[in-house]
Amino acid sequence: MILMLGQILSDLAKISGLSALINVFIGFFFGTIVLIRSIKLRQGLIFYFFLCIVFTLSPWYSSGFGYLFWSLTGNSLSYQIYILLGNLFIPIAVIAWFNVYLTSYKPEKRKIILLLYGVFSIIFEIYLFYFLFFAPGAPVESLLGVFADINNPTDIDYKGFVLIYLGVSIITACITGVHFALKSIKEKVDKTIVWKGRFLLIAFIFFGIAAIFDAIIEMTPTLLLIIRIILAANTFLFYLGFILPKWAKKILKIQD
Repeated sequence: MILMLGQILSDLAKISGLSALINVFIGFFFGTIVLIRSIKLRQGLIFYFFLCIVFTLSPWYSSGFGYLFWSLTGNSLSYQIYILLGNLFIPIAVIAWFNVYLTSYKPEKRKIILLLYGVFSIIFEIYLFYFLFFAPGAPVESLLGVFADINNPTDIDYKGFVLIYLGVSIITACITGVHFALKSIKEKVDKTIVWKGRFLLIAFIFFGIAAIFDAIIEMTPTLLLIIRIILAANTFLFYLGFILPKWAKKILKIQD
């Protein structure tokens, strides 16, 4: 599929693209703060938090950057770039999170689970590249995804193995995230850990809601705005749950 010249976007597409772009910038902002902290403290675990915050939003990259590209050029992204932007970096976010979770609670299973998910992700990436670039006669859209509407090239309905991979990644990340948060909340000694757990619990629930609604629910402009606000709140809560900065501790009356 080639670029659509002079593409006219529907109002829903504009709302979707702009709200996705804002969410991506919010993620980059908080991710940069976490990255700077990981460099200052030289803590690898905090670097994994940075990867989680930035690349958890990768399913919305294509919509956000696609809208930015359209705003600057009047054209939409090519199908290949759209698919890659929305899917290429998802394994990084999930593997980074699994590394945090397994190191904390299942260290004896860490290597094998990371290896299995790594293989699963490599197969996924090969699947993407093969049908995007090396199988011109294949029914690519039915195997990867189709745009929701001709006037909405900012949203796509994923198909085939892409949908399976995304579903498995989202479900496993949310289940392990909720478990991690509940374990932290049960911590009786350190109030910092307890509050981190509370923020992470809400963050993972919000992420699950945003991802599922964006994927399977037919959106109206109002509902779309609500979901994207939840997504923005989710990013902020991830930041609090991973780092809990000093200003937040002061508000919560937690002593270092």
